[in-house]
Amino acid sequence: MTFRQFAFNNVSRNKRTYAAFFLSSVFSVMIFFVYAMFIFHPGIADEAIHESVATGMMVAEYVIFLFAFFFLFYCVGAFLKKREKEFGILFMHGMTPLQRNLLIFMENMLIGVVSILFGIVLGMVLAKLFFQFAGFLLDVQALPFYWAWKAIGLTAVAFLVLFAAISVFTVLFLRKRSLLELLQGSQRPKKEPKASVSLSVLAALLLGLSYLLALTAEGIYVPVLLMPVTAMTIGGTYLLFTQLSVFAIGMMKKKRFFYWKRTNLLTLSDMAYRMKDNARMFFLVSIVSTIAFCAIGTLAALAGSIQETVVRTNPFAFEYQSKRDNAEEQKHLSMLENRLEQAGYTYEKHMLKMRVLPNEVEGEQVGVVKLAQYNQFALAANADSITVGDQEAFLFVRWFGDSIESSTLHVGDSILRVKSNASVIPLASGLGFERLAVVPDAVYDQLEELEEESLYGYNVPKWKETKEISLNLEEKIGRWDEEGKYYFSTRAPVYYSMKQMANTALFIGLFVGVLFFVAAASFLYFRLYTDLENDKRQYGAISKIGMTESELTRIVTIQIALLFFVPILVAIAHSIVAFVSLQSFLKLMLITSVVKPTAIVLLSFVVVQAIYFWIIRNRYLFHLKRSVF
Repeated sequence: MTFRQFAFNNVSRNKRTYAAFFLSSVFSVMIFFVYAMFIFHPGIADEAIHESVATGMMVAEYVIFLFAFFFLFYCVGAFLKKREKEFGILFMHGMTPLQRNLLIFMENMLIGVVSILFGIVLGMVLAKLFFQFAGFLLDVQALPFYWAWKAIGLTAVAFLVLFAAISVFTVLFLRKRSLLELLQGSQRPKKEPKASVSLSVLAALLLGLSYLLALTAEGIYVPVLLMPVTAMTIGGTYLLFTQLSVFAIGMMKKKRFFYWKRTNLLTLSDMAYRMKDNARMFFLVSIVSTIAFCAIGTLAALAGSIQETVVRTNPFAFEYQSKRDNAEEQKHLSMLENRLEQAGYTYEKHMLKMRVLPNEVEGEQVGVVKLAQYNQFALAANADSITVGDQEAFLFVRWFGDSIESSTLHVGDSILRVKSNASVIPLASGLGFERLAVVPDAVYDQLEELEEESLYGYNVPKWKETKEISLNLEEKIGRWDEEGKYYFSTRAPVYYSMKQMANTALFIGLFVGVLFFVAAASFLYFRLYTDLENDKRQYGAISKIGMTESELTRIVTIQIALLFFVPILVAIAHSIVAFVSLQSFLKLMLITSVVKPTAIVLLSFVVVQAIYFWIIRNRYLFHLKRSVF
């Protein structure tokens, strides 16, 4: 048997252990390859989606590649730790450290090459489906299939380099152990798991404080607190699994009435060791799953609220704003109305008059509008109406977080008390002023000599169908005048552009998030099956002193359920807190609710995890019972 055959047999004989690692590698290669097919597609350069999709796909490629490196590096390192006894036996038979390193390199490259081949082939098979799904989300015609030689080359080279780098780094970081330690392998006696009381308290404090800050943060304070809260959550999660969980199990073991009940003695005794051994894996699964949940949930909320966001920021399907001295005003309005009538669209025309105050407020020009006319305009735009007293003026903020220092506003001969509300969005921005104020009708009527601007808004029931007309009018009229005499805007192109960008982000984030979730599931599968041989010996010995098959089923089910659901439940808790915090921030982006998309995302992942648990649990019990009974 040659050295290459020996490396091949090592992999093929441990295919059950390597299965999840291999499938995750294939999935990573497939997603990377499909995104590369988008980037290099010959037809995408002529599409409107080219810039946003290509840029997003390239960012996703870097994320996938970086994540794949750390994921595979962790898995390979964990595999080698479980093979210590095997290496000890090989060293006894004359293997040198250099030959061991070469063996590890060959095995990793063998898995890598096969993963690359399967990933590319699977990507080619599913490419058409991906293109159709992308076309549906982006609301464009699906791209045709093509032979993606550039994508194949990029994927093959990138992942060959990745697997080679992982093999080299793994060998460099191998710990030196004595031959006796290697031969003992995973059967080395384990110390009683102990937890630090102070670190356990610190874990609870970090998580409690991070949750409190996240839940109480509002508006613009959410991104400010993002980094410190994230750091505290990560630190608290790590200590939760390494210290607090072991401490909690130790406290349960001291409750004799509970500890000595039925099979709890076996379950809790083994659970403490498993929590300590799997702490890092639990931590990684929790953090990776939290990232996946939050990313997909946020992107789904963003994509689902595009229409509402666009309607609130563009209250009319067509808007034309003009100064009094604009000679092109009637020509442009006639052109707009004629095009709508020729295309068979019904519309309602609304007008708002604004006058510019000669004096500045806090260094900014202010425009004023009549209360009655503004509220009529707001009613047509389905916006909030304004109420002011005879001696009051409502002054709008320009952006979220903007503040108004002045308490009074001089309008003509009147001094009005300023009112404001940061949650109310102004329906107009000025050509000759920065801020807009709503004043009483009588006050406005006294300002006849001031510079005046007119805003025309057109409500079109079937506005989504006006994209072509909108683009044509924008080309003929122009978005704005070079001298600042008018401004023209349309809703439909903005809607389709934002929808495309949001769905592009969702399309990219969905598969990257699923990749993270698959990786997390692979961690669980790998950890479970690397403990299988130890479990066979342990439960085989216990069965000889009277453990029944039903008791074995109960113990193993509880242990596997903890392995599968504890990190996921922690991730769900983190995600719910994050979404509650994000809710107030996303309102600033006019995204009213993340409850529905969040619930769908979390429920979907829980259902998938439950199905995965049921399958793995049955297979694991099958192998155990066949060995024990």
